[in-house]
Order: sequence, then structure tokens, then C-alpha cells
Amino acid sequence: MTEIDFFTDFRQGILARSGAEENFTKSIFLDHMCSLLETEGVITGYNLTEHKMTAGRRGQAVDAWSFDEDRSCLTLVLADYRTSETMESLTKTDVENGFKRLRYFVGSVTDVGFVSSLEESDPVSCLAWFMQDSPDSIAKVQLILVSNALLSSRMVELPADAAGNYPTSYDVWDFGRLYRNEISGKTREDVEISFEHLDGGGLPCLPVYTGNDNMKSYLLVMPGRILAELYDTYGERLLEQNVRTFLQFRGKINKGIRNTIVNEPHMFFSYNNGISATAEAISSNYDDTKIQQIRNLQIVNGGQTTASVFTAYKKEKADLDKIYVQIKLTVITPDLVEEVVPKISEYSNTQNKVNAADFFSNHPFHLRIEEFSRRLWAPAREGGIQQTHWFYERARGQYVNKQAPLTQAEKKQFLVQNPRHQMFTKTDLAKFILTFDQAPYEVSLGAQKAFSGTPQTPGFVGRIAALWDKHNGRDCNEVWFKQAIAKAIFFREVDRIVFRSSWYSGYKANIVTYTLAKFASMVERQGLNIDFFDIWNKQSLPILMVNQLSSIAENVNFVLCNPPHGSTTNVSEWAKSKSCWYNIEKLDICMNEDVGQLLIDREQSRELEHDARRSQAVDDGINTQLYVFDKGVEYWKSLHEWNRTTNILIPKEVSVLNIACSIPRKYPTEKQSKILMDAEKRAIDEGFFFG
Repeated sequence: MTEIDFFTDFRQGILARSGAEENFTKSIFLDHMCSLLETEGVITGYNLTEHKMTAGRRGQAVDAWSFDEDRSCLTLVLADYRTSETMESLTKTDVENGFKRLRYFVGSVTDVGFVSSLEESDPVSCLAWFMQDSPDSIAKVQLILVSNALLSSRMVELPADAAGNYPTSYDVWDFGRLYRNEISGKTREDVEISFEHLDGGGLPCLPVYTGNDNMKSYLLVMPGRILAELYDTYGERLLEQNVRTFLQFRGKINKGIRNTIVNEPHMFFSYNNGISATAEAISSNYDDTKIQQIRNLQIVNGGQTTASVFTAYKKEKADLDKIYVQIKLTVITPDLVEEVVPKISEYSNTQNKVNAADFFSNHPFHLRIEEFSRRLWAPAREGGIQQTHWFYERARGQYVNKQAPLTQAEKKQFLVQNPRHQMFTKTDLAKFILTFDQAPYEVSLGAQKAFSGTPQTPGFVGRIAALWDKHNGRDCNEVWFKQAIAKAIFFREVDRIVFRSSWYSGYKANIVTYTLAKFASMVERQGLNIDFFDIWNKQSLPILMVNQLSSIAENVNFVLCNPPHGSTTNVSEWAKSKSCWYNIEKLDICMNEDVGQLLIDREQSRELEHDARRSQAVDDGINTQLYVFDKGVEYWKSLHEWNRTTNILIPKEVSVLNIACSIPRKYPTEKQSKILMDAEKRAIDEGFFFG
């Protein structure tokens, strides 16, 4: 897909999500870009403000902000959104003026008069109060300009001016960068780290020969100060996205590690287990004894070590001169990342209840949801005839890359059948499910924490892992998928309702999740269930439902924007607390009588889910037999030969294996196929390898 094609598609997607209302398109774009920055690990959660001064202090502006408590880094975001149908240029002047407006805002916060003049309902007030009341908690400021224009080639360097008295860094995410990011198919943008500035011109290493050209291993010892500085610079971009929740990296210093750093730094290397890390590529000196550059360094195991070293260095001012961290570095080609990294995480994270490998994007759950999203047709909306798909983007770039080989006519048909506003990701799905599970405080933690969970919350991963294990994945069936899409319809409709309401002044994401969680709670208290299948069939919300949700949203907005005395005044932080949910859950809001006809009794809902589970069991049985058949006779003969020397399989498994070796003369039954799959898994764990 060319840059121009992608621009047209992206613009249409923004318009579709905004309902073609121009005053809404910038908000949709801003939310999209902030979500991307969060996925990239550039920011941790975000708050939309869309603040601009039109009088008195012209020129200052800030559209979103994020504070990384671990790194004491405040990020301010400004959106340069163009409504033109053709791609425009983001000039050097545009960039400089955008950053100047952000710096003006930082300067304004030092003025007590400006901060006190802000209305409490103004989303930017939380940011201004935070900056004025807690200046010492901010160690540095990061300014980011996001734009749907293409950065001019004349822009060769970013500003160096400080915002206020803070060390300041600058970054631009223009349309070209967005395009490259989307079509790359990678989970994250490349991070290139250089060690050539170190004494000796690199980081000393010991190559470890593995006999595999696709995978090279190195042992190295990294000075603690370098590790701390790397995290300070790159933050969560160094933590493998799909597993970082399992690393228990929360900026909390481990007391044992801390005491060693402070009291016995010379013993740190002996006491600490070190770090397991991966990279996509490295460059080294001529004899492979010094690593000069690393591309996409990812800490797979060792988050606690990294957190403790960084926190001791940055917040306790510990001397790291005698601190050295051992690192096992595996260089893996991109095509093997999803196969190998989960295993590294699994085998080196034995203390975790849920292994990181359990929820990589190739987990059967994600593959099944992807299959449903490509196969199941959503009914046409009222007044239309076109059935469509809700496209699940299991891995970054799938939606765009699916269109790359298509002709213009084929692409047009694809977009009609798979409209961009019906594309959803893993973190989107997490928001939908957690909201109706009545956990809006988890959703308010941000996309990644809602998906992965925290030490205090199970998140989406914890819930789905438990659901999957309950009936061997049979609860994650077509009915579950249709219910999930109905929840997505609820979510996106309430998003529009809130934005267009006269009372709305900010915190849309929090209002939406709390509104729907409150509605789910109200339905539950009546002993009923939401008729998600009716919503799936209509692909929209009835006007009676819209009116009910609009009423709830207004009440929710009041509670969110008015935290009780003695609690935090920061609305975003208030929304992350269970106390906020308790206050909203106990709100006395009447259910409109007409809405009752849109609900169903629980027994009816349970019967549908039970039938779906049985259907999924049948499908699973068929798929199990297909799996055995597709592996091929040569594969099973290889396993049979391997077992003759290892004698790992029990007689019953060998008996089934003999049948598989006789395909097509004989075929294993569904039950036998399941036995064989379990045997194969155990054999692989014991070292069986085909090919």
C-alpha cells in the first residue's frame, strides 16, 4: 500500500469514527495517536485535554499529557491535525511553533494566577495543579508533536530549548512515521542503541556458539549506570510488550537488591541472577568481542533487577560504579520472535503464576478470535444490505498489509466488507470485556495495564486465561465473539454520545467505561442480562437504549469530576481507584421502563451460551482430527522413530501413533487425536524435533 493510499484510507477511517463531524475528527486522531504512543511504550497511559488559550495567554496549548512515575517524566502532546483531503507538508515553522506553544504552557504553570483561573471541570486543570503542586516529582519533560501531515525534508533537527527549568526532549510523529509504523507489521518501532561511546568502543561480550545461524547468543556484563541510563532514555520500550506485566516492573525497588546496591555493591554481581534479553540485530567489532550497536533490545526477564537499579540510581542517588549486571543476550531474527521469545520468558519466569508465553499473539485464543472475525459476517444495519466483518488485528499491521497486494477494485471491496471503524485490536477488546465485567477502574489504568493486568488486578489476560482453562477454550466460541462485538458497538456508540453532550468537558474515556459498567450493574441488579444478540443482529443501539445511556453518562460525569473531599483532586487518578467505582455503582439511577424490553432473563442467556459451548466442542473435535491429518504421515513416523530410542510415550499413546502412521489407510478418532496431540506436546518438551 502506497503512502497516498494509506493516507486516504486513514482519513476515511477517522471520518467514519467521528460520524463525519469535522469538530470531532481531531479528537479521534489525537486519541488514535496517543494510543499508538502508549502501545509503543513512549508513554504510560494518557489524559486528553485539548487545551488552547484564546485570550490573555495566546500561543500556549497542550492536547494530551502523561506522567511516568517510574522515570519521573512528564510528556505533553500537541496535535497538528489537517482536514484537507490531500496530504499536506509539516514545515519547520509548523514544528517550531507547535513546540513553542507547549513550552509556553509549561511556563504558564509557574504563574499562580493562571492555575487558579482554571475551571475545575477543565481537563487541563489536573495537569496544571499537578505541575504546580509537585514540581520536584518531575525530573524531565518530553514534548511530542503528532500530525497527519508529512514532515518536510528540510526539518533536519529538533529544538533544544528547555521547557521551564526542566531537561527537555522533543519528538515528532508525522504521517510518514505513522505509515512506516503501520505497514512494518512490527509490534513496535525500531530502537537503535549505540555503545560506541564507551571506553574501548563497545560493550565487552563473549559469543556463545549455538550452531544456529538464525539465533546467536552472547554473555555480557553491563555497568549498572549504563542499564539505568538506558531505561531512563527508552523506558518501557525496552520491556517486551507482550510480557512486561509478568516482569513485575512497577518502579518499586526490591529491598534485597536495594540493600546490596547501597551496602554491598561489590557483591551485587554474585547475588543477582541478571537479565535475559533479546535483540533483532547487533553490530560488533572485527573479532566479535565488543557489541557496538543493538537493534530492538528487549528485556524478557529481569524487570525487577532493572527497576531496582534504575530507582536506586535515579531516586536514591546510589553510587553504581561497582554495580555490574550479567546479561544473557539472544539475537533472534524477526520471523522467529513469536516462537522463541515466549519460551525464553516461560523458562526464565518460573515463579509467575501465568507464564508470559500463555498470552502471546499466537495463543489459540487470539487465533480463534481472528478466525471468527474473518469468517463471521455481521448483519447489515437497518436500511442497508451490505454485510461486513469486524476485523480483529491480532498483530500490528494486519489490516494494512491485507490490502497491500490488492488491486484498486479489490481494495475497495475489502474496505466495504471490512470497514476501518470495525477494526479492533487486543487492547480494544480488553476495554470492551473489562467494562462489562464492571471493572472500569482497570480500564482507566490505560490500554496496556488493562490488557496485561497489574499485581493488584487480573486484567484481560488473567480473565481470559481463566475462561480458557475452565472448559478447554470452549467458552471462547462464536456466541462469545458476537457478544464481544455487541460490547464494542455499545462502547463506540457511548463514545459518540458523550462527546456530543452539552455537559461534556473532558475525560471521555473514563466516562464511557464507567457509564457502561454502571449500566451493566443496573441490569444485573434486576436479575436480567443485556440482549447482546439483539445488538449484534441490529449492529446498532436502539434509541431507547441510547437515551438511557445518555442519562447515566451525565450522572457518571458529575461523580468523576467531583472526587470526594480528602481524596485526590486528579480526575484521572480518581477514575483508577475502586473507590470511584463504588461511588458510581451505588448511584441511584432509574432504569427506564422501555429499556426492560431490550433485556433478557438469565436462563435464556445461559441456554444460548451452553449451546455455543457444545458447538465449540464439536468444532474442536473436528479441528483436532484435521490437525493430526495435516501434520502428515512422515511427521508421525518421525515421532515414532524418535520414541523408539527415548521411550517417552506410554503404550496407549504409541498405539494411537501407530494409527497416525497408517493414514490414509486408518484414521484416528477425535478422542484418539486428542491423546496424540497431548503426547506430541510432551515429546516436544522432551526434545523431539522434526526436520
